[in-house]
Amino acid sequence: MRTGFLSILMSATFAVLISLSACSNKPDPAPEVSINPDTLTKQKKDDSHASQQSSGQQQGSGEKHQIEVVIPDNVKGKWEAVKLSILDKNTNKAQDVTIKLGSEYKIPGSEVTLKPVVFLPDFRMDSLTITSISAELNNPAVNVIISEAGKELFKGWLYSKYPDIHPFQHGRFAVVMLEAVKKN
Repeated sequence: MRTGFLSILMSATFAVLISLSACSNKPDPAPEVSINPDTLTKQKKDDSHASQQSSGQQQGSGEKHQIEVVIPDNVKGKWEAVKLSILDKNTNKAQDVTIKLGSEYKIPGSEVTLKPVVFLPDFRMDSLTITSISAELNNPAVNVIISEAGKELFKGWLYSKYPDIHPFQHGRFAVVMLEAVKKN
């Protein structure tokens, strides 16, 4: 019970810190984050249309809106992979693996797969957008999809400097982001 309370408290604290750092005057509804890999490479011309759609969903209906992930031009294509640490709680052994963005890695001896989708070197979030405010490694985060036997268990962000914020919860494995790998 105490662990659940601490997790909720840490999540709420992180959300407040992100809100304050974004300095946004926009309302802050509970967002539903969805990443569509097809939209990640679209240009800014599509951003205004998506923002109008999100605003429309937000106003009056009480529905959750989707947050758009925007990768700035100065960040696109600079990183090709992430290094993750996987702890097997049964054996208390950790392994560090480097996984290319967009590819899957199956943890040996299990049905658990990891798929890092998007890496942002300086993660920032407001009520409509998740982005990187610079190309510097100030707040590195990777969006990862973790599945077991084809069933999605986790779809969220892992933060290298804040591994306890929204961690992946699993009976056997713990997964944390260590670093990003730049393209040559």
